[in-house]
This record gives sequence, structure tokens and C-alpha cells, in this order.
Amino acid sequence: MNLTKLLAGTLLLFAACTQAPLSGDDYTRFVDPKIGTGGHGHVFVGANVPFGMVQLGPTSIPQQWDWCSGYHESDSTVIGFSHTHLSGTGIGDLFDITVMPVTGEVTYARGEESAPASGLWSYADRTREVARPGYYSVPLTRYGILAEMTATARVGLHRYTFPAAEDAAIVIDLENGGCWDKATDTRIEAVGDRRIEGWRHSTGWAKDQRVYFSAEFSRPFAFERVGDHYARASFATADGEQVLLKVALSPVSVEGARANLAAELSGWDFDATAAAAGKAWNDELGKVRIETTDDTARKIFYTALYHAMIAPVSSCDVDGAYRGADGEVHADPGHATYTVFSLWDTYRAKMPLLTLTQPERMTGIVGTMLAIADEQGRLPVWHLWGNETDCMVGNPGIVVVADAIVKNIPGIDRERAFEAIRRTAMNPDRGNGLRMKYGYIPCDLFNEAVAYDMEYAVADGAAARAAEVLGKAGDAEYFAARSRSYRNYFDRSTGFIRGRDSRGDWRTPFNPFSSEHRADDYCEGNAWQYTWLAPHDVQGLQDCFGSRGRMIEKLDSLFTVSSVIEGAETSPDISGLIGQYAHGNEPSHATLYLYAMLGQPWKTADKVRQVLTTLYHAEPDGLSGNEDVGQMSAWYVLSSLGIYEAEPAGGRYWFGSPLFDRAEIDVPGGTFTIVAENNSNENKYIQRVWLDGRPYTKPYIDYAEIMRGAELRFEMGAEPRVWYCADEPAEYADQRPAPEERLFRSEAVEAEIERVSALLTNDRLRWMFRNCFPNTLDTTVHYREDGEGNPDTYVYTGDIHAMWLRDSGAQVWPYVQLCAADPALQKMIAGVIRRQFKLINIDPYANAFNDGPTGRGEDVGYPGNEQSPWVFERKWEIDSHCYPIRLAHSYWKTTGDTSVFGPEWVDAMRSILATLKEQQMKEGPGDYIFLRRTDRQLDTRCHVGRGNPVKPVGLIASAFRPSDDATTFGFLVPSNFMAVTSLRKAAEILRTVNNEPELADGCAVLADEVAAALQKYAVVEHPEFGKIYAFEVDGFGGVQLMDDANVPSLLAMPYLGDVDRNDPIYENTRRFVWSTENPYFWRGAAGEGIGGPHIGVEMIWPMSIMMRAFTSTDDAEIRDCIVALMTTDAGTGFIHESFSRHDAANFTRPWFAWQNTLFGELILKLVNDGKVELLNSIR
Repeated sequence: MNLTKLLAGTLLLFAACTQAPLSGDDYTRFVDPKIGTGGHGHVFVGANVPFGMVQLGPTSIPQQWDWCSGYHESDSTVIGFSHTHLSGTGIGDLFDITVMPVTGEVTYARGEESAPASGLWSYADRTREVARPGYYSVPLTRYGILAEMTATARVGLHRYTFPAAEDAAIVIDLENGGCWDKATDTRIEAVGDRRIEGWRHSTGWAKDQRVYFSAEFSRPFAFERVGDHYARASFATADGEQVLLKVALSPVSVEGARANLAAELSGWDFDATAAAAGKAWNDELGKVRIETTDDTARKIFYTALYHAMIAPVSSCDVDGAYRGADGEVHADPGHATYTVFSLWDTYRAKMPLLTLTQPERMTGIVGTMLAIADEQGRLPVWHLWGNETDCMVGNPGIVVVADAIVKNIPGIDRERAFEAIRRTAMNPDRGNGLRMKYGYIPCDLFNEAVAYDMEYAVADGAAARAAEVLGKAGDAEYFAARSRSYRNYFDRSTGFIRGRDSRGDWRTPFNPFSSEHRADDYCEGNAWQYTWLAPHDVQGLQDCFGSRGRMIEKLDSLFTVSSVIEGAETSPDISGLIGQYAHGNEPSHATLYLYAMLGQPWKTADKVRQVLTTLYHAEPDGLSGNEDVGQMSAWYVLSSLGIYEAEPAGGRYWFGSPLFDRAEIDVPGGTFTIVAENNSNENKYIQRVWLDGRPYTKPYIDYAEIMRGAELRFEMGAEPRVWYCADEPAEYADQRPAPEERLFRSEAVEAEIERVSALLTNDRLRWMFRNCFPNTLDTTVHYREDGEGNPDTYVYTGDIHAMWLRDSGAQVWPYVQLCAADPALQKMIAGVIRRQFKLINIDPYANAFNDGPTGRGEDVGYPGNEQSPWVFERKWEIDSHCYPIRLAHSYWKTTGDTSVFGPEWVDAMRSILATLKEQQMKEGPGDYIFLRRTDRQLDTRCHVGRGNPVKPVGLIASAFRPSDDATTFGFLVPSNFMAVTSLRKAAEILRTVNNEPELADGCAVLADEVAAALQKYAVVEHPEFGKIYAFEVDGFGGVQLMDDANVPSLLAMPYLGDVDRNDPIYENTRRFVWSTENPYFWRGAAGEGIGGPHIGVEMIWPMSIMMRAFTSTDDAEIRDCIVALMTTDAGTGFIHESFSRHDAANFTRPWFAWQNTLFGELILKLVNDGKVELLNSIR
């Protein structure tokens, strides 16, 4: 029969039997096992089941580095089909129990491609090769045989379709292993005429590897042993005759192999077995479901997920028996036993992936590691079929076990696990003893010292985390301190990690681009790559650089410097280069996520997307380096989902940039769902995050949240954004002064703090409220009584020890509502009111005063400036009169106390009324001027201190804004609105309390005049928003269209009660001020809000965000404001004066009591308005 016809018929039959969709969707159809078979990917190609002991596939002639898996897309030779393979490693081994179907006489050897008859080998017709999960087939052109294979966990099933031949045979080859592996003891014997059994012991990477097998044939054979390592099972075949072969493996014994065969594959139904293998793969692949229109990305994803589940491989018999690291056979330990961990690679992403998708399997994996620790005295490094190879550096096993402790993987004895960690961490071998002696590993005493030490430090960090979770404070402190050993290698003069000798001197000469493979201070890397290997201690690494800015600057350069690796023997593992970032090798894999940890998540998104789309391809050369037993693929899987466990054993997955519109992962609690809304190549930046429909203010998600089946929703956009606080404290420690250091205590305020705190479930929000609400009382209130026993209270604004009339009135305002429950609080506020009107009588034009006639001040000694020694600053601001009136009126309405409205109050109102009328400019500009020598334009006034001219139209001029910046057009609209309401409040008090009708009428008349003028001159037509209120006008037609964050502002007018919230003109104005049409509205990565010229461009004042919340009728908008305030405090627990739109850590005034108390007022208002559920919806 013609081979082509034979192949075509067989493939059609197989398609009918095994390629039809399985139950539900068939995810195996998205897998291309040949991705990674080119370049240096080194992936396995063949038939297996997930995590199966058997990886049955072709083995080629070459025994070179790129044939570590036995297969490379550039080569089509086949010496046979081996039952064990490695996938993605950088060292070759295994290829045990190789089977080759032949016809005719052959040479029993590996052979050479240059001599076709020199061995068993044949060319494979790769054009007709079929590789899919659980099934592999290829024609062998030399023999005219179609080879097909599938597998169970411990049994390989072969189906060979022969041509007509009298001398057909299947050869068992126990000589040829993987690359550097050599057989040391083999046995092959026939058991009857259908079974062959034996073993293969070998040495190589694994020094004492033992594999036992039992092979059963579908037809009788004539047995012939050939030399010590081969056997031939011969038979005659008709054209197209199929011969099947089952080969079971065991790490324990031939009897174990025989039992495995009987348990897993008693029959001969090849198609059913292949279908079952396909279903096994489909079931595992189907645990993660993605939605995308990008077919290529889908193929890469499912192939990566497939590659991530080839290993670890089962290493026990069906009865649970296994061969331990001590060489002894052990009975069933109560969990499955595994091997092929490649922990230096896989602790970074592969194992964290399996804790999500295979938590039950992790029980056996970690259990195996603990058994190895018992058997060999320490946790594994790179364990292979019962052998510790000690390949690679550090103690990666500690990280995996610690991760299991932190995540509380079911079935793990955490005390036993930690004891294994401790024992391993204290083992002095492999340079660790030098580290414990010197505090680091000296480069003159140990090869690859930097790499070893830094990986040990990572492991110690993981150990500390596990100890912390278990409540082992002493161990946590010890390992945390030791995890900082890498800092000894940081050279501040170069900004690199570099070798240091036993005398403390630097390794010289030093070249950060240099690499000498396995013969320098690094391991498969250079200083550029290893400088970042401290994901467990990012703050410490930042401290090494001196600041976050300098660390980010250096990190930026990693991706832009030359990609040339210098040196005579550079490491081939340094591949997949973007600058000096090397994605092709594992030390770099967490580096991209450092940006997110440092508060610049958009850079993580940029780089992650770049790697996902340029360094992974749906081609044979589709990987940028070794697959490394699934690590390279696991990185892709996690990163494409938008999450990555960047901190070893951190128990949390940091966000990057999700590639897919939707993903679902089956977890014990149900389904963990990731949704990326508005996702595209351009919209790669996370804007906001939602967890279970609630706003989420963290840059990561905890493992426990994933495993309970949460929904994580990303809102994506094209602009960089930060949705979290990059400086989040490790714990929410009380930031209030010690009780004995607090300036004023109010029982009512303390009770209110406790009441509100009990209602808030968000720990961070509760922390901020507790810090902020009492801040004015704690730090700025100086209460005393005068000689007559009257209360007298002086209030700092915060970090400036002066009393602003505006600020002090605003600072104590939120406490007025609690006065009835606290006589002491009432007296304190009465003291503020008394002090304010006393100060106004001293100088009605001043805005800030000293605590007595001290003579301190901003402008003392300035030529021509004459001011009272009581005055700290003499900037005329309308609100300096309005805030005291507002406070006094509210106090009176709340308490009924009229004692504050004595002669001083009446005199102050006469002075206030006279000043306001004077500043209407009807009688000319008046005597008030303000000049200051300054480099800030708006810190003084033009026209020799008089400011720009205004036309007397009934409005009141304000020389300065509430920001203390000079007005451009003198009639400041929001302050005039506040003057109207304040004058009317004053008139009410004067009539009701003081029986001063004339003065009251004067206030009312002025209020009406200003109100009418506002409607005539303050309303302008905006081309986009319609009728809006101007910020400033001059009466001549000049208008300033903007808003400033400081209150009174246009945005804040309903908060102050100056306009109705539903006023259509205000509605339009509100939309205007919160838009880019307002020249002082800023939007950036850190947030959005209104600023002003006082601090400078691009600085957002949290006060504006609070005013937006105060004046909002939309719960979603209010919630967004609270989220913004929570994520822009730079981790301090307080509200600052302003922060940069680019970086909230760049802020002004760490102590600003007004804003702090205003935040507390906002939270209290929302609680009292019944919006506790809204506040508690924030995560």
C-alpha cells in the first residue's frame, strides 16, 4: 500500500475518533505543541496527559543544547520514541525506554545523519506530522511506517502501521538517553511472547536515575536480545497491519510497572485512549477560559497553558509507592508524588499559576518537596527522578513552600513545612555558610556569589513572610533582616549590584554589560539584570538608590541602553532583550512589575504588553528563551490575564495589562472572572478596578479573593492612570498625637469617631477618618480663658503658626453640630468666635493674625508697610469676614448661646460693613494697598498695590482669593456670593439678638445690592456650557473663566449655602469647572481635580475633590471622590494641600488641618445622610 494513502486513511480515521469536539468546547484545538520547538525553546513534542509520568515522543539524533527535549523543528531525524522527556530545560537527560519500529536488518545504534545505515534512525515526514494534546503521529520515511502514540499517566500506547514485511520489528533501546545521560545498568527480558520487561539505570544530570518498565504487545513476537542494551521483537506484517504496544513505567520496580499497566490501560482501544487523553487535557485547559477576537493570542495562550502543565510529572506508582531522594522505596505518603520541578525557574510564575489552577495538585507537589527535605536534609533545588542535581542558585524550594504556607494550600502541615524551610535556610552548603559568616557571599570565595546571595535573600524574604503568617515573630524578624543581605552588593557610585570580596572591596574591573557564562558573579545574567532581583524588598532597593525617582530613572534606562552583551563567553540564556531587560531568562521576570510597585503602573502595562506581543509568537521559534519547564509559558498565562505574583510568597497578584476581554478560572469557590472593558492595543492602561462590583483601590488582588470566586473588572483606557496609593503603609497605625500631646479633647468628638468607625468596614477609610476628623483639635486648637473667664481660642491653620480667619472658621465648623453634647467643645468654639471678631476689630483688612502682638508676619519691615503687631498677613479677602459670620450663625442656631454676640461682635459688624462698602469702590479705590517683594506674581498686587481697576457696579472687590493669590479682576464672584449669605445671616443676628435694626438693615441692603449685581455681571455665556458664573469680573466686561480649588469657589457655592444646588446656571458652572475648559483643572495619572496658581500648574487640591463630593447628587460621583481621596494621600493617612497630577507622592504641606478636618466632615456627612453602604462599597 502507498504510504501517502495509508497515512491519509489513518488520519481520517483518527479525526473521526479523536478530533471531534469533546464535551462542551474543545480547548485542545487552540494548542500548537510546536510553539517553542525552534530557537532555544526546547519544548517537548509528543503524547502525554497533564502532569503524567510518561512523555512519549520522538527523539532525534543530535545530543546538543537545542535538542534537550529530543526534538527541534530544524531536524527531522528520529532514533526512536522515548517515554520520558524534559520540556524546556537547558540541560538534557531522560529519553528513557526508547522504542523504534523497523523493517529489515538495522544497526543497533544511535547513528549519524551523514550515514543513513549507521543506526536505527529514520527521517520523519514532518509535512504529515500531527501533534495535539494527548496524541502524536508521524510517518517514518525509511521504513514506510506510520507511528502514532497516546498515553495515560504512566503508560505509553503506540500504534504502528506497517507495510508488508517478513522482517518487521519493534526495537527496545535502553542505551540512548538524553544528551549527556549514559546507561549504567539495563535489563531486558521477554515474559512469554507478548511482554518485555526490564529497567534502565543511568547517570547524567540525575546521577542515579532508575526507570522500570513493562511492555505488552498486541501480537506475539520473536524475541532477540542484541548486546546489553537492545532487544528486537520481530514479526511478519501485512500491508497496513497495525501493531500496538503498551509500555508502563515505574520509578520503583518492574512489578510496579506491571501494576501500573494493569490499572491504567488493560485494553487495546487506541482511539478511546487518545480521546481520553485529549479529554484530560481539555478538562485542564478548560479550567481557564478566555474571550478574545485575537486568534493568534488565543493560540499562544492555550499553548502556554498546555506547556505549563507538562510538569511536574508524576513520580509514584498507582499504589502511591515512590523512590525517594534517599534512594529508598517509600510507601504511599497519602498524596501524589512528583518530580521535575526546575524550581529556580518555576517559583516565579509557574508555581504561583498552579496554586490558582491546580491547588489540589499543589498539595502533592509541596508534600513531595517536604518528603525530599526529610530524605536529603533540605528542600529540593532541581530534583529529577529521585536525584538532587543542585542545578542553579539559591534556595528556590523555600519560596514554593513558603507560598503554600502563606496561601494555606489544603493538606499541607504548615508547621512541618516551616521546619523544612528553617532547616534548609540554615544549611551552610552552596555558599550559604559564607553568607552567614560575612553577611553576604564574598565574590573571591565563591563563584556566582552575587546570584547565589540574591536568590538566598529572596528565599529569606519568603521565609519571613511564612513565619509572619504562622505567628513566628522571632523567625520573621531574623529572616527579614537576613533577606536584606543583597544590599551589601549595591554600589551607590554606579547604581548597580556588583561583586564584593571578603575584604569588603568591589570586584574590579566592573562592566555591567559583561557576562561570562557560569564563571562570574552572576548566573546567566549580568549586573543590569541582577540589580533588580529584590522583589521581596522593593522599598529597600529604593532606599539603595536614594529615592524612588532615581530608582525609576535607572529602571527606565534598563530598557533603553544597548542590548549588546559583552564578554568572551557570554551566557546564551541572556535572550529576549529589550535594552538589557532579558525576558528569555528568569531573573528578569518580575522586573516589569516593579513599576507598579513604585507607583507607575502604566509603565508596567507598556512593558508587559510589549513582551506579550513581541516576544511570544505562534511559531516554532515563538519563545524568547528556554521554556524552562513551563515558566516562560506561565509568565505569559498570568501576565496576559493581567495578574502576576511579583513578590515571592507574597500571596497577592499584581496588576499589569490584561490582554483579553474576559477570562474565567475555575477555583474552589466557583469562578474567578476577569473582565477588561474597553480593552484594545491602545487602551492598555488600567483606569479603574472593580472587585465584585465595588471600587477597588489596590494594585493587586489577594490569593484568597481569587480562590473564593471573585469578579475582577478593569476599566481600560489610553491614558496612564494610578488607581491606588503607591505608598500604602504596611499597617494602618494611628497617626494622631499621643493623648497627652493632644491640644484639645472633646468627648463628643471622640464618641463620634467611635460611632462612625464602627460603621465603616473599609480599614483604610476608617483609618483616614480617625486621623483627620480630630486633627484640628489635636494639633491646632489653643484654648484658654481671658481675665474675665470668657473663652478665648487661637487656632493654627496647621504647619503655619498663625490664625487665618477663613481657615479657623472652617476648621472648627464640623464640630459645631456636636456642641450640644459637649459643653467643653461649645466653650472652645465660642472662644474661636470671640477671638475672630476681636481680631477683625484690630484690622478688618487682615486675613491672618498672631497669637498676641508678637510682631511676627510675612511683611514685617517691608518699606511703607504699616501693620499692627497682631497681624501676621494683611491680604484683604472677603471670606475673612464671611467665615466668622458663618461660624457664629451656625453656633447660635445649634446652641442658642448668644453670649458671643456682645459689643465686640457689634463693633466688628460695623467694621465689616464699612469695609465691604468701601471695597465696592464707589468712593474711589480707598486707602488699602498691598505690596510684597516676591518672585510670585500673584503674591502681590499690581498698580503699586491697588490691583487692576474695577467699575463700581455694586459688587465688592477682593484683593486676594481664598488661596491668598491676588485677584486678576477685582470682583471675585464666589466670595461675593458668600458675602450675600453672610450679610443676611449677620442681619438676622443683629435684629434678633442685638436689637440693632439700623445695622441689620445696612447688612441686608448691601446683600441685596450685591445679589442683584451678581445676576447682572457675574453670569456669562459659555460656547460649550451655556450660561455659567464667571470666577472674576471687573464691571467693565472683563471676565476670568476659571475656578480655584480654595473655598469659597464656584464649585463650593452650594456647600456654603450660597446658591441652590439645582440652580441651572450653577449646574452649567459645575460642569465647566470640572473640565479641561477650566484652565486650572488637571487630569493626570494620579487623579483629576482643580488646582490654582497658588502652588503652581499641574497640582491638584484635594479640597476640590471634597467639594465635588459635597455638592454631588450622584452616588457614583461621590464614591469616585472618596476613592480619589483615599488613593492620593501618599500613604500618610492625611489630606494634603495639593498633589501632582502625575504622582500623588509629590505633595505640598504634610500638615494642613483645614483639609484634614474637611475630609472628616465629608465622611461624617455621608454617614449621617445614610450613605454608609456607599462608603463600605469601596474595597
